[in-house]
Amino acid sequence: MQIRRVINRAMLLEKRSILNHEALRLYPSEIHLLQVINEGTDMSAGEMARKLGISNGAVSQTLNRLEKKGVIKKTKDPALKNRLSATLTEVGQTAIRQFEQGQEATMKAFSSYLSGVSEGERKVIEGFLSHLEVFLKNLG
Repeated sequence: MQIRRVINRAMLLEKRSILNHEALRLYPSEIHLLQVINEGTDMSAGEMARKLGISNGAVSQTLNRLEKKGVIKKTKDPALKNRLSATLTEVGQTAIRQFEQGQEATMKAFSSYLSGVSEGERKVIEGFLSHLEVFLKNLG
């Protein structure tokens, strides 16, 4: 029952706006993709999809929404017609900074919890999360 509650809560959070900056509203799927773009490595949409564990179509749709919102700029590679790259605009950089600052306190609290966990317990948690990830991947 607890796993079901956690999964349901995560699904609910994925549908909710988590960043409101002036007229800009960003959702978790958009933030996740912005974080990948912000890492600065030049990745294709397919590589972004693999990194995030989502479909190429989901990445493409999210990139289009982000471009319409003015947080990224997409450019196509003239040599490789199917390859595009995305960079954060100034608005995108501000948004991702604001999001990361908001997450800082949460991450510190979680890190504090994990620092009190033994190495054995940490391995059990990692193993459980790995199994949960595979389980969730097989659901969809």
